[in-house]
Amino acid sequence: MRELTIESILSRVDELPEVPQIAFKAIQLLNNPDTQVSHLAEVISSDQALTAKLLRLCNSAFYGLARKVTTISEAVMIVGFSSIKSLVLMITTQTTMNKGLLGYKIGPGEFWTHSIGAAEVSRVLGQMIDYPEPEECFIAGLIHDIGKMVLNQYALPEVYKATNLHLKSQIPLYEAEKAILGFDHAAIGGALTEQWNFPPVLVESIRRHHTFESYYENGVLHPLPLIVATANLLVDLFHEKGEARQKFLAHEALISEVLDIDEAYLPELLPDLQRRVEETSQLAMLIS
Repeated sequence: MRELTIESILSRVDELPEVPQIAFKAIQLLNNPDTQVSHLAEVISSDQALTAKLLRLCNSAFYGLARKVTTISEAVMIVGFSSIKSLVLMITTQTTMNKGLLGYKIGPGEFWTHSIGAAEVSRVLGQMIDYPEPEECFIAGLIHDIGKMVLNQYALPEVYKATNLHLKSQIPLYEAEKAILGFDHAAIGGALTEQWNFPPVLVESIRRHHTFESYYENGVLHPLPLIVATANLLVDLFHEKGEARQKFLAHEALISEVLDIDEAYLPELLPDLQRRVEETSQLAMLIS
């Protein structure tokens, strides 16, 4: 078997697979708090398809704006930088994420469904604890599994073996990946977003979405990695996956302490989360 490392794979990845250069540049600008609205608008407006889709989403009933926005500058000023970042990322990843991941035996549409679900649940959990930037939660949830896209493209034979090991032995997929590759999709996803200079807390949210490791900034527990890890489990609980409930129970004490969610609250919480995910999924349908 060939030996692959995170470094050797990342040396072949320049950007998110199949995301146009204009869109990728826009995402980088949106990650910079010093970016001027006029510069961002100029970059986005140079891509007619991206501009049209972004304006369509901003003018949808989901946002309920008092008046129709007709330019990107207006959209950024009215909807806000954070929401525009979420929308641009959603637009630019939808086509790629909607495809199947052959090595993981994930059919067309399944990866996107899980990703958009984790994104919206992350946003709701952030709102529940008054997280200052709920859109940051959405973004972290949307791309938490980006490592799967990378491995499926650059390590397909190894992904096949890991998936088969996972199905045969019933060990978690990320543990099967570690057994075959020496690292998992969360590790390479974290390394990739770190290479892109994403904020450290977003990087760690991707890196820790299976491990429930606490993440501290300046000595204070930062909740975003736990939000994303919990959202990932709750989306699986929509489908009554037994291993998700077992893992929730294993980490219930930490989840309850930070997010104020315990098992007794799930019957009330899950239907509301499913409704919110359905609303966001309907918004995403306007992209195509």
